[in-house]
Amino acid sequence: MRKLGALPIVGQPNPSEPKDIHLVGRYAIGAAWADGHASIYPFDRLRLDCPCGACAALALTPDMAWPTEIKKTPDGLRVGWSDGHASLYLYPTLRAACRCAVCTGGH
Repeated sequence: MRKLGALPIVGQPNPSEPKDIHLVGRYAIGAAWADGHASIYPFDRLRLDCPCGACAALALTPDMAWPTEIKKTPDGLRVGWSDGHASLYLYPTLRAACRCAVCTGGH
């Protein structure tokens, strides 16, 4: 089932493309999306949501959830972690991982 607003409309910004990626405090990354939505991704949650699949089963230490590099690429957000692991979060996947009240239906 598609989320409302997930289908790009000709002549309007693609909701799966971020306008801006920035730090939120000391422990999270924020994304401002082209359609005006904003998301916050705590570093530890972002690491557990790594697309590699293996990170979801990790017992994270503070070191494993600390980024050493955050780079916005044309395809996705690349994060290098302090334990040497690297993650690439494709923008549509990152947008779908938003856990705000609007995206989760208030849950």
